[in-house]
Amino acid sequence: MRNFKNFILEIAVFFCGAVVMVYELVGSRVLAPYLGNSIYSWTSLIGVILMSLSAGYYLGGRLADRKKASLEILSVYILIAAVFVTITLMLNTPLLYALEMGIRYSTFSLGVATFFAAVLLFAPASFFLGMVTPYTVKLKISSLDHAGQTVGNLYALSTFGSIFGTFAAGYLLIPFLGTSVLLAVLAISLLAVSVLVAPANLKKTFYW
Repeated sequence: MRNFKNFILEIAVFFCGAVVMVYELVGSRVLAPYLGNSIYSWTSLIGVILMSLSAGYYLGGRLADRKKASLEILSVYILIAAVFVTITLMLNTPLLYALEMGIRYSTFSLGVATFFAAVLLFAPASFFLGMVTPYTVKLKISSLDHAGQTVGNLYALSTFGSIFGTFAAGYLLIPFLGTSVLLAVLAISLLAVSVLVAPANLKKTFYW
């Protein structure tokens, strides 16, 4: 049973690491039709996602230590990330159109517009995805004798997932699925991982 739990946690860490990079790369395609594909777009996108991940790492670790960590809570974090990816899919067109109009009528500079777009569309989901790995560390550590190895293994697994996601997005997913379909696939996949992590908790979650 313990080995199965660890296997599920490792799948979640790997997959969430992959989703972060796919989400970032597809983000450039989301911004491009309205705000261009300039250095401002990439700087805002990368900077905002890194800031969001850092905040997620910090809060995820704090919450894991505050009370007993559980698979159910981890499942909720992943589920919330799926919800925010869905919001990105639903709101990106009207929001980016409004920012484009703002630039056209000199309300915003391009740098400001791309920063706001990245924060509003990509920060929330990235934040909750960042919470996954430190929270998983808490769930997996059973002895301080192996704490360093556990932390190193999980962050290596998350990074390997990010590498996998980068190549999968660039060579396969974006060219063949396109932006909107890929965002929908990411949201559905995160929902599936949430169910995999703690299926018994989801029914209760919707009544909170």
